[in-house]
Amino acid sequence: MSTELENQAGAEGAEGSLSFLDRAIAATTQTPEDTTKELFSVLAEQALDGTVVWDKNLTKTIENAIAEIDKQMSRQLSEIMQQDDFQRLEGSWRGLGKLVRESETGQSLKIKLVDFQKDELLEQFEDAPAVDRSPLFDALYQKEFGTAGGEPYGLLLGDFNFSHKDEDVSLLRYMGETAAASHAPFIAAANPEMFEIDSFTTFDEGKPVAAGFDSPTYAAWNAFRESDDARYVSLTLPQTLARLPYGEKGLSTDSFNYEELGTDAEGNPLPKDNDQLVWSNAAFELGLKMSQSHTAFGWCTAIRGLENGGKVENLPNLTYLSDAGDIQQQCPIEVNLTDEREKELSDLGFLPLVHYKNTNFGVFIGGQTTQKPKVFVDPDATSNAAISARLPYIMASSRIAHYLKVMGRDMLGSNLEASDIQKDLQTWIDQYTNSGAVGNEERSKTPLCESRIQVVEQPGRPGSYSAVAHLRPWLQLEELTTSVRMVTKIPG
Repeated sequence: MSTELENQAGAEGAEGSLSFLDRAIAATTQTPEDTTKELFSVLAEQALDGTVVWDKNLTKTIENAIAEIDKQMSRQLSEIMQQDDFQRLEGSWRGLGKLVRESETGQSLKIKLVDFQKDELLEQFEDAPAVDRSPLFDALYQKEFGTAGGEPYGLLLGDFNFSHKDEDVSLLRYMGETAAASHAPFIAAANPEMFEIDSFTTFDEGKPVAAGFDSPTYAAWNAFRESDDARYVSLTLPQTLARLPYGEKGLSTDSFNYEELGTDAEGNPLPKDNDQLVWSNAAFELGLKMSQSHTAFGWCTAIRGLENGGKVENLPNLTYLSDAGDIQQQCPIEVNLTDEREKELSDLGFLPLVHYKNTNFGVFIGGQTTQKPKVFVDPDATSNAAISARLPYIMASSRIAHYLKVMGRDMLGSNLEASDIQKDLQTWIDQYTNSGAVGNEERSKTPLCESRIQVVEQPGRPGSYSAVAHLRPWLQLEELTTSVRMVTKIPG
């Protein structure tokens, strides 16, 4: 009996003499012994230093250590990802990615990408003897629109933002001239500097902005707006939220638990200001509306209005708790524009994207180009000038110009007279003219209410003709003013 008790006590003493490290190594047979010793040595050092909070439960201790590492990595990575240049680059690629991903590209719709810095593009134009001798003009006009068998470009989208400064206006002039010659409208964005403010959130203050544009500092901008080529340029605003922040209740990551921002009481990402978020150029959203309109109807005219193709859907929806405990939504279009502000910006030659409050979508309400419509004594002439300054009309007339030139080129060398050419061109354009069309869909497929092609012989040049297209598009509702009339009967 005494011998058995001694043996039992000896076994217990031997087990008790095993160190914590020895027991941990024995429990982690899937990891090499040397690696386990090294890892636990580091863990012990960090526990002694206070870096890791030691817990009686080893698993919880390790989980706490990993969580602390994730926090440190999150802070370090956020320092990089929230740097201005990095955010702009990410916003550009995400905007382009959405455009390509959600467009139905194919034989009739192609997206081509070229890398130009804004200052580089300006330098190319200024170094050329004339705009039509510049590399961009050569690529857009000469090698496509001006070449037999070429495929004319329908739209130029620049991931640029512009102010009213002379250099920016100069580039807009060059782009407008190139776009007009190629019948390929140019869309980009206006930046806060255009309005001499630091951020578009300033619009929340409700101060009118139109008065400032009468200042001499806007002389170059106002002169550009008076030009004919300005109708081929559109500037969108504000920016759109490119993505949700990374985090447990935002965008997830596989490698580690990345929390890009601080969080509220429920763990939702809580941005301190708009600078912590990634924003994208709204021109990408407008370009997507055009590609979707082309896919649906064959024309890029259904691009404005809630019910006529202007709805920008599935914007990132970021919500968080306010200090008072209320649910707040981060505006995914940088700032909520009121009806009054949207109208004011449209009248100034901009194309605003308006967020519908408490939703995840916005709408391009207007369709204005940068051109300031001319005002004439004749009301009809004034109306025509206003129509010709709208982007849907420019998109339709530009595509018609492409077809007329290509068809006219194919007729060269034939025995056709002016009347024969006029008849053929009229027959073609009649396919897209329907004075009796009803509803948005039918009018989007036939965007012309009236059309007339006129072909005349050029004096002194036998066999040379000029074709003129007279187009009347379907008018799109610009404004609806409502009033209430109350009548009260007073007993006599």
